[in-house]
Amino acid sequence: MKKLAMIAAAALCVSTAKAAELNNISAGDVSAIKIEIPAPVLKITNPAPKCGHVTGEVAAKLHLLAQTAKSQLFTFAKTEAEFKEFTDIWTPILAKFDIKVIARNFDPKTGFGTLQYVSSDGSVVRDFMAEDMNYDALSSTTIAKLQHELLEPLEQAGMTPVAVLDIKNPVFRPTFKIYYLTKPEENDDKEVQLRQLKNGDDIDFDLLAGAVNIVKKDSSFSMVYIGKLLGSKSKLATDELAATMSIAKYKEFLAENKKEFIASKTFKLDEPFTVGATTYNYAFTVYFFQ
Repeated sequence: MKKLAMIAAAALCVSTAKAAELNNISAGDVSAIKIEIPAPVLKITNPAPKCGHVTGEVAAKLHLLAQTAKSQLFTFAKTEAEFKEFTDIWTPILAKFDIKVIARNFDPKTGFGTLQYVSSDGSVVRDFMAEDMNYDALSSTTIAKLQHELLEPLEQAGMTPVAVLDIKNPVFRPTFKIYYLTKPEENDDKEVQLRQLKNGDDIDFDLLAGAVNIVKKDSSFSMVYIGKLLGSKSKLATDELAATMSIAKYKEFLAENKKEFIASKTFKLDEPFTVGATTYNYAFTVYFFQ
């Protein structure tokens, strides 16, 4: 069976990747891991300053790929032994960032397992999966470059990367998941997170530049950013006045539903679009926070 290699390395660090040696996870962390053969192998190197996140690869054992919510990590495992593998891998990783596991729960009927935790400064762990981004999945160089492009802005925003796991499993095209720290909000949509806006329409990047931290303009219709959850709505209008009136009504709708209007753009269609007896000459897009 393929194994999970967790490497505590300062991968993709801008200023120190070539100049500094890497630090270890402590001996106490390593001794806490007791996994039956065939076991995940924890390979240790020394993290450089700042870029001390854990790196590794998930292949066959997808139950080791943690998901995040509230103050917990969760997974789906077939057996308690699999959940123990998950626990033994993630407990020392969290401890490396002053995060203490306070409860472990596993339901053998559903396979749902959770690790509840508390952090020293109230931070929570969140994750971002790159699978929906546009990149050459067959190029390891491209994937490494993309990881760097996402990790550096997180560091700059004070959102400490915790782990980066490469995913090599037939369920997914080759991709990776980033785990990082942020401050919690009661409503997950309001949290400052690493997110992707990809609703199928071209994005007006200039209208969003002041509202969120744009990390990567992935394509004309895809954007990775740091901020609260963005929403967008595009509609047709018969003329410019109708578009203006519709935008005003949509602003009212957003206010009533406690959503924050950001900006809007009205534009003339290249060609009129007719449905039944109505001809649309304009369209508009409204951007807002969910």
